[in-house]
Amino acid sequence: MKKLKLERVPVIEDTLGLNLAKLLAASKKAGQCLLIISWQGGTGLVLLDAQRMALSFGGVTVAAEIVAVQCLNGRSRPLMKCPRAHEGNFQTLYLRGGELACRHCHGLRYRSTLAASATDRARLARFKLLDRMGGQPGDAVPERQPYKWLRRHQRLVQQLAGLSGAHYGVMRAWLDKQHI
Repeated sequence: MKKLKLERVPVIEDTLGLNLAKLLAASKKAGQCLLIISWQGGTGLVLLDAQRMALSFGGVTVAAEIVAVQCLNGRSRPLMKCPRAHEGNFQTLYLRGGELACRHCHGLRYRSTLAASATDRARLARFKLLDRMGGQPGDAVPERQPYKWLRRHQRLVQQLAGLSGAHYGVMRAWLDKQHI
């Protein structure tokens, strides 16, 4: 029987995502409309204007229009239009293959949805939680980071213990079946 070669599904975590809310917060904090971003060893520039966001990264220059969407209580929320003329406004656009577009246009998926089983999803969640806590994938329980709340750290440690138990419980069951 011939094996089918499936295309590699693009994953959101492997692309440069530009979140408008985070960019506007960094711009406000710095007091400048020109920001320097770094991703996977490369650096680029983001220029924010009231109506446009322009990105120059890796020799590629792209732009997206910023629109104000009306919310409750007469407030407005800035969102970006997908440059591919996709319907809808988005808070995050992704740069992939020299093109800036939404995750729907790029066909991006989350790594956790591509996991084959619940154990794989627990392993990915554990690695993500370790990264958020400032640890490495081989660490058992990372130290509490300076200026972080103790109760929050304890809650994260409990979540880490639950995810580790789910991941290693399946491994123990498999080893028991193998009689190793």
